[in-house]
Amino acid sequence: MPTYDVFLARTYKVRMQATDAATAERLAEEFVGAVRDVSTDAERAEHHFQIESIEMTDNSAFDALELES
Repeated sequence: MPTYDVFLARTYKVRMQATDAATAERLAEEFVGAVRDVSTDAERAEHHFQIESIEMTDNSAFDALELES
């Protein structure tokens, strides 16, 4: 079976408390991670695939909006 590198872009909305917007962006980049294979053995067998590895290649904050109280 051929092997492919597939690149996915993911965006997360993270609501958090921090001392300021820049710190919130930095801490979100540092501590939010959800990189794992969630497929089951049955799904891999049914769809004939196997995820060999997952590597995060982009993790950039671009904005932080303060919510009104």
